[in-house]
Amino acid sequence: MPTRLLVKDETAVTEREPEQLSELRDRPCWLDISDPEGKDLELAANELTLHPLAVEDARHQHQRPKIDEYESHYFIVVYALEEPSPDVIRMRELSVFVAQNAIVTVHSGSLAALQVVEKRFRDGKLATTGLLLHAILDTIVDSYFEILDGLGDRVELIEAMVIDADPRDASTSIRELFKLKRDLLAIRRVIAPERDVAASLVRGDIRELREPGRRAYFQDLYDHIVRVTEEVDTFRDLVSNVVDAHLAAQSNRLNEVMKTLTSVATVLLVLGVVTGFFGQNWDFIPYADPATFWVAMAFMALSALATVYYFRRRGWL
Repeated sequence: MPTRLLVKDETAVTEREPEQLSELRDRPCWLDISDPEGKDLELAANELTLHPLAVEDARHQHQRPKIDEYESHYFIVVYALEEPSPDVIRMRELSVFVAQNAIVTVHSGSLAALQVVEKRFRDGKLATTGLLLHAILDTIVDSYFEILDGLGDRVELIEAMVIDADPRDASTSIRELFKLKRDLLAIRRVIAPERDVAASLVRGDIRELREPGRRAYFQDLYDHIVRVTEEVDTFRDLVSNVVDAHLAAQSNRLNEVMKTLTSVATVLLVLGVVTGFFGQNWDFIPYADPATFWVAMAFMALSALATVYYFRRRGWL
C-alpha cells in the first residue's frame, strides 16, 4: 500500500502528495506510511522536524508500547492484534507521530483497523486530529475484544479436552494448553503498557489534544484497555487452574494404578507364601499324596479370593 496524505478541507477529505505536508498544516492532516524502510518516513521527519530517536524507533520497530514527548511532537507506539487464521494471532506494531494538526502513522503492510478509520475520516466524522487519534486507538482496542472472544472459546475447548478426554490424548491437549498460555502472555505483554499510554492521554499530557470535551473519549479508551487487561488476566488464571486440575487428575490416576498394582501384588504374595512353603522339600510332607495337593490348591484359591474380597470392600480394587 503506497504512502498517502489525507487532508481535511472545509467540504471534503482529499488526497495530496506527501511532499505537501508542511504546507497544509493549517488543517487536519493524516500521513499514513506503510513502509518504515522507505524514503517517505525520512520525508515526514524533515517536513515535521521529527526527533531522530523517534524516527529510528519507528523505522526499526519492535518497541514497547509507550508515549514519548519531544519538543514539537509526541511519539506513540501501540500494537494491533489480527487473527489471519484460526488460533493464529499476529501482533502488528503501529507508530504514531502527533504534531500540530498532523498525525503520521507508520506500520508494515496494511492494517485493517486503519482502513476502518480512513473510511470514517473520509466521511467527515473525524473533524480534528484529536478525534482522529482517538479513532485509531479505539478501533485497535475494540479489535482486542474479538480476539479475546476467540481465546475464551479456546480456553473452554481445551479445558474440556484436558479434563474429560481420553488420558491417552492428554499430551496433545497439554501442548495446546501451553500454546494458549504463551499467546496470552504475549498479548498481555503488549496490552498492559498501553494503559500508561491511555492514562497520559486522559491526563491531557499532549498539548495538541487539549480540546474541550475530548478527555471523555480517552477515558473511555482507558476503560476499554483496563477491561481487556483484566480479561487476559482472567484467562491466564483459568489456564493455570486447568493445568493444576490436569496435574491433579494425572496424580489421581497414577495413585489408582499404583493401588491396583499393589493389591494384585499382595494377592500374589499370599500365593507365593504357600508355594514357597511347599518348596522347602521337607521329608515329612507327603508331596506324592493327591489330597495334599488339592488341599494346598484349595487353600491358595480361598486365600486369593478372601484377599480380593477384602480389597474390594476397602475400595482398593
